[in-house]
Amino acid sequence: MSQPDQQPDQTPDLGAELRELGQQIEAALRTALESERARQLQQELLNGLRTIGEQVQAAVKAIADDPRVQELAERGQQTLHQFQQSQAAHDLQQTLAQGIAQLNEQLAEFIKRLQSPAGGEPATGETTRLDPNKDDF
Repeated sequence: MSQPDQQPDQTPDLGAELRELGQQIEAALRTALESERARQLQQELLNGLRTIGEQVQAAVKAIADDPRVQELAERGQQTLHQFQQSQAAHDLQQTLAQGIAQLNEQLAEFIKRLQSPAGGEPATGETTRLDPNKDDF
């Protein structure tokens, strides 16, 4: 944990720990994305996703006129309408909205940090040494 002076009977600050984890992941991803191999992998991934997209579009077009698919879609619409009328759907919607609001707040903070000048605060917190006996990184 990042708070070594914490008393044993206190509850750890999960939010702070998750923020610190996010910052560490951000630093790791930023470093990885800056390498040439990462750029090559990004291009390969982009090409693969483009091919998959084309194949999915062809498959969707091929089955769009199938009467069985149309009947299944109608039944799905009926089931969805019934679910939307239930209390469980309302509760799920409320919970999801709250979670997304929290995610939006975190993303806004992340974007603000990315847009801040380089001379400001560091993008990540203090680095935690995993092997205290090793001097180099």
